[in-house]
Amino acid sequence: MSSERVVGAAENVDKRGSSEPEPYEVDVDERRVLYCTCITCKETETLLLEVGDDSPWDHDAMNASHEVEYWREA
Repeated sequence: MSSERVVGAAENVDKRGSSEPEPYEVDVDERRVLYCTCITCKETETLLLEVGDDSPWDHDAMNASHEVEYWREA
């Protein structure tokens, strides 16, 4: 018998993520200013997104384990 132990998510955990689009994925037909804060390491950034750009903050893309909040002023 093996002494290895497998650690992972239970089968009943929803791994799909949020069903609502992120702010950078909304209104891509216009220029947008988004504010980003990494809750994990307290880094912040302001993104100036051009028409058609639906990319996340580079910090978010490179640090998948970090929790990042995005917001956009109305």
